[in-house]
Order: sequence, then structure tokens, then C-alpha cells
Amino acid sequence: MKLSIVIPTYNERENIPTLLRKIFGVLKGADIDGEVIVVDDNSPDGTGALLEDLKRELPNLSVLHRAGKLGLSSAALEGFAAAKGDILAVMDADFSHPPEKLPEMFRLIEKGDADMVIGSRYIPGGKIIGWGWYRKMLSWGATLLSRPFTGIRDTMTGYFMIKRSCIADDMANGVFNPRGFKILLEILVKGKCKNVREVPIVFVNRTAGKSKNGPREIFAYLKNLWGYVRQRKVNNK
Repeated sequence: MKLSIVIPTYNERENIPTLLRKIFGVLKGADIDGEVIVVDDNSPDGTGALLEDLKRELPNLSVLHRAGKLGLSSAALEGFAAAKGDILAVMDADFSHPPEKLPEMFRLIEKGDADMVIGSRYIPGGKIIGWGWYRKMLSWGATLLSRPFTGIRDTMTGYFMIKRSCIADDMANGVFNPRGFKILLEILVKGKCKNVREVPIVFVNRTAGKSKNGPREIFAYLKNLWGYVRQRKVNNK
């Protein structure tokens, strides 16, 4: 198994079947040996049960059922721990992230041109469709706050791919301790990836289901940032 794609879910029954079929179609067309691991946070809409049915149709689909709504970041790490691939990916379940970009991202790592590839909305060629000014302002502001810690343009994206070797030791040693949704920033700040590339994506706002972003996630993100500031102060002493 070369590629493992982790998809955290909570109440994504409307989106996940179509997305999974699309992903496996893209992988097959690109001749990529890959699996998908869906980590479901005990979705009350029956997402978990539907995924179990889909496993009969999609043999390289695995499902991890968690006890409750424990958060996207921890779901991604749990999926990584269960993955078989040498290259790990994360993407959203709501079709906001284009599966068609998976082969491009994978080849960059496979050929040694990158250790991590990020699907970016904020570089030339990238854009957001379907967001109002308020969502765009929040995303831009959060990205701006992260700039002191990394030079990456889109630290808020949930779409990225990484060599397992870049984070294997840190995962084993419990280095990552993210809150909320932003696992990427945690990996960028604490991980050991030196060659990080951004590729443009067109992010399309979900058409089915409800967004999981809210005040709780914003607060968790700010707590993450404060933790990075404190850690930097300790390291500089």
C-alpha cells in the first residue's frame, strides 16, 4: 500500500458515498495503490452504519468508529496510526477538496520533489467558491495569525499529503497534541518536514450537510497558537 487517505467524518451521510467512489476512481485511473480510512465520530445521522455497508463495495475502505465527537485533528492522527501507506493524506468529507488533485500531490512526494504537499487556496491558481465575506475574513485572519510560525500561505487547509517518515517518530512520542480542526498547523510547527510544497486547489463550499466550524473551533485554534508561543519562549531560553 503506497497511499493512505484519512477522512474524518461527523454527520456526512449525504456526502461520503459519492466522495469515496470518486476517490477510488481517481486512484484507479492514476494507477495508485491506495486505501481510504474513514474515522467516524459516532455520527448520529448513521454515517458509520452506511460506511460499513460501503465496505462490501469498496474493498480498500476501512472504518474506525469512535465513541463520540472527539475532533478532526485527533481523528486524523488516529487514522494515521491505522494506515498502511508510506504516504499519508487528509481531506474533508464534504467534497470541498477536489479528489482530482490527489495524483499530482502523490507524484510530487513519490518522485522526491516534496516531503509534504498542501492543497492551497491562497496561492496563484487557488480560490474559494461559495463563501461569504465573513467566512473569508475569518480564514484570512487565522492564516495571518499563523505566519510567525511558518511561511506556508494556507495553513488553514484540511487537504494535505505527507511522507510517513516525516512524522512517525513524533507520533510515537506523542509530540502532536492539537485541539480542534487544524492538524496541519500542528504538524508544520512541530514536525520535521523540510521540503513543503503548496499546489493550488479550488475549494468549493459544501452543498450538503452543515459546516462544523464554529466558536468552539476558533477558541481551540487560538489555544493552539498560544501554546506555540509559549513553546517558542521555552526553546529560546
